[in-house]
Amino acid sequence: MYKKTFLSASIVLALASTAHAEEYALFDEVVVSATRTEQSKADVSSSIETVSSEDIDNTLSTDVKQALKYTPGVNAQGSGRFGISGFNIRGMEQSRIKVMVDDVQQPVPYNSGGGTQAKHQNTFEIDTLHSIEVNKGASSSLYGSDALGGTVLLRTKNPDDILITDGDEHRFGIKTGYTSADETFKTTGTWAMRKDKLETLLMLTYADGNETKKHGDGADIEGDDRGAANPADKKVQNLLAKAYYQLNEQHRLGLTVEHHDFKYEETDLEKLSSTPPYNYSNAFNDDNNKRTRVTLEHEWMLNAAIADQLNWSLSYQDSQSVNDNGDTTDAKGKRVRVRDTQDNSIQFNSQLNKIIENDSSTHEVTYGLSYIKNDFELSNTDYFLDSGTSAPSTKGTSPNATLTQWGAFVQDNVFLMDEKLVVTGGLRFDSFESNPEQTPSYTNTVSKNSDSAITGNIGTVYHLTDKFSTFAKISTGFKAPTVYDLYYLYDEGAIVEPNPDLKAESSISYEVGFRGNNEFGRFELATYFNQYDNFIETVATGSNGSKTIYTNKNLDKVEIYGAELSSTLLMDKAFDLPEGTYTKLSIAYSEGKDKKTGEAINSVAPLTSIVGLGYDNPNQTYGGVMNITMVAAKTDWTSMADRMGNSVENVDVNGYTVVDLTAYYRPMQDLTLRAGLFNALDKKYHLYDDLSGKSSVSNMDYYSQPGRNWGVSLDYQF
Repeated sequence: MYKKTFLSASIVLALASTAHAEEYALFDEVVVSATRTEQSKADVSSSIETVSSEDIDNTLSTDVKQALKYTPGVNAQGSGRFGISGFNIRGMEQSRIKVMVDDVQQPVPYNSGGGTQAKHQNTFEIDTLHSIEVNKGASSSLYGSDALGGTVLLRTKNPDDILITDGDEHRFGIKTGYTSADETFKTTGTWAMRKDKLETLLMLTYADGNETKKHGDGADIEGDDRGAANPADKKVQNLLAKAYYQLNEQHRLGLTVEHHDFKYEETDLEKLSSTPPYNYSNAFNDDNNKRTRVTLEHEWMLNAAIADQLNWSLSYQDSQSVNDNGDTTDAKGKRVRVRDTQDNSIQFNSQLNKIIENDSSTHEVTYGLSYIKNDFELSNTDYFLDSGTSAPSTKGTSPNATLTQWGAFVQDNVFLMDEKLVVTGGLRFDSFESNPEQTPSYTNTVSKNSDSAITGNIGTVYHLTDKFSTFAKISTGFKAPTVYDLYYLYDEGAIVEPNPDLKAESSISYEVGFRGNNEFGRFELATYFNQYDNFIETVATGSNGSKTIYTNKNLDKVEIYGAELSSTLLMDKAFDLPEGTYTKLSIAYSEGKDKKTGEAINSVAPLTSIVGLGYDNPNQTYGGVMNITMVAAKTDWTSMADRMGNSVENVDVNGYTVVDLTAYYRPMQDLTLRAGLFNALDKKYHLYDDLSGKSSVSNMDYYSQPGRNWGVSLDYQF
């Protein structure tokens, strides 16, 4: 009997006749981020990655970093005290990636870099998410500023995601779990209801845990050589409430209230040292990050000449991060440095959709307006407890600022040649302004910054057959300078001067790919080349005595290019293995350099490959998957300058292989038990982004990832 090899099966996957191909569900997947409307992934001219709530549950992910760890070319960064610091998409990260929850732009990120203050776009609860959608490329023509390198769209669950019938219904759910890496117990309760024209949803989450452990052999000592994580207690409370009312066939109103509260209390043993005059003792950090959002939305089925449908929303968002940094030193005595960052915004979004059909084509036209006003405030105060005095902190700070942005966009998605050819084109205009204000901590006089940008995209998909297609896209993006970019002021071991004359960063992305599916599985291959202009970087401009002077400047071009492959092979069909056996493969390769200096871009990830072997019982009553993640070493870094202006090299990061095992068991329709063993081989390894910017690290264990750890969860819906 003839047995297929893996290579021959791959060839068959690429060449098999569609006449004999069974329907495979990959391209039935619906995405939104590519066009701002629901679109079959088969008709999208770029690479879009989607993580569903089922994926989140099956991987026992407790945050978005874990949810994205098997996604090629994408990862979330940061952990510990300040939590997840942002997203990296094909080498672009932090404020160069747009992050939105239910179309609401997340608060302005701010990180002073001194380890005492940070505010990130991470105040959301993963249990409430219906999906995470990642648009891998410049997408400002749809989403405005910050979509320089891509967009992350987080959609929270709606009542109809929970309800299982079309009639009146009440449905409850309880999901509870434990993770050993941070000793966290977490519980989420859900209630959804439909009564006549009213639908409601209420989700409550509470989590209580400790610090995320490092690899087991880290030294549990005080000071710079500490290898174990600082002991900490953390608590999370989250509320998501939604109500929708169908007034009539034309009008539907919605109200959403979201509240997230994260507390982190840490004993900072790593900080304790004996370096006069700063002999630190009794060091602790208490943080509280909160975000509240209220959204009113209206869906209007116009069925008019100007639009078939109008959707608009008005949102108010209040975000605050308070970082209390306490310690005792010989020079300052007992003190608490309070760093309070606030961001309040009003956001308006409107979108109109129109379908125009004629004999030779169908047009899906989308156009609309957006407006956002942010009030950004810093209140940094040092309290000296021995003397009972306080003073505004002026050593590293930024002014308060009002940030205003508005934009108008239009896009046409055209289906030609009996829908074999799809052409998408879009254009957007954005205006933005940053208006700073002096504070007791920031007395410098700086000017406002304002500018505008026009961005666009053109893409095409050509369906060679019913199962195979090629796609290509050119898109542009921009990022307005942040408050930190423009106005940050520092004067201690070095001097950082503000630069309110910065220009917006801009980008152009080129992507070409090929995708297909048949009875043996599916695949997608994408190649890309991205150019970035006016890249904002901190550079040395001179010296003042022994202090080097730095400022932010717009530099020359940066280039990042690479390729990604993702595939699923149905092993039961390719190799006559038990029904439900499958394997997944993803590979992400990327390179980047500064065109002026020729040096590497530190944010570009090393070569990464993920292989998964899984099994799902045909009745979906049990199954599991083994994921093997292989990451190459990171040795290509841009040289850094220390505080004296000397050139130093970043520490190299070794490659690694990590094995994760997850399984589920469904003894009854409404009950699912899940378990996972992570880093099953107890490998000691480091993430490259945790060591970026570090020239030498005496306590490498302190930056290591957890050793072998496990998690369990129970999910009951009734």
